[in-house]
Amino acid sequence: MTKTVIDLVRAVLNATLILLALCLFLAWKLIATADAVTARASQIAGAVAPLTTVVTELHQEMAEVREAVQATPETGTAHRLSRIEARLENIQTHLNALRTLPQEAAAQAAQAGAADLAGRLISTAAWIRQDGSCAATRN
Repeated sequence: MTKTVIDLVRAVLNATLILLALCLFLAWKLIATADAVTARASQIAGAVAPLTTVVTELHQEMAEVREAVQATPETGTAHRLSRIEARLENIQTHLNALRTLPQEAAAQAAQAGAADLAGRLISTAAWIRQDGSCAATRN
């Protein structure tokens, strides 16, 4: 009877250690994936930063031109400048949306990684019987 209890404790301990090792491995893979996504997000943000600077400078230059045109009004120039400013504001809106894109991508990748990790843990847990031993085949 004592030997059976000791064997049962060993089996439970082995199953627990195997699950712990599996969880650590999957967490390591999840962190590696999150690091890759973060690096890519930083790269995207770095590509957007110069565009933002250019648009800001262009917007300031257009404001200066508008002030100069209003000082000496001509009929068609003011209307053209208004259209250009509208386009610039549209570009600025799109750039603002691009700035949030890396953060959204990282959040979505983290959610996908967590869902994948949970799915793998659940499928692995199905192999373990109530007594702590591993099942011979998958269900």
